[in-house]
Amino acid sequence: MRTLVVSILLLALAVLLTPAAANAQDGKAAFLENKCNVCHTVESQQIEKTSKMAGPDLSNAANMVKDAEWLKGYLMKENELESGKHKKTWSGSDEQLKAIIGWLMGLKQT
Repeated sequence: MRTLVVSILLLALAVLLTPAAANAQDGKAAFLENKCNVCHTVESQQIEKTSKMAGPDLSNAANMVKDAEWLKGYLMKENELESGKHKKTWSGSDEQLKAIIGWLMGLKQT
């Protein structure tokens, strides 16, 4: 019984110590699942766009926006960039949006 408890605690600790990796994977998966790559490439992640739509490469997304809250507003069509509001209305879940934003905010190029 003691071994089982220790194993469960170690597993829980491993999960708690690696949320960034899990969130990054979830964000990338949500990005693809919601077909964000119809318009956007993320060359740093080997993601190519699937159409001729003219969205920017998001390899440097963290340096392209003010912060995560602003990005959420942009994707929800509440904020504008120089080119106006985001072209597509967000239709995924709140959890997917949060995962994508967390993933994008981790994408920085020097």
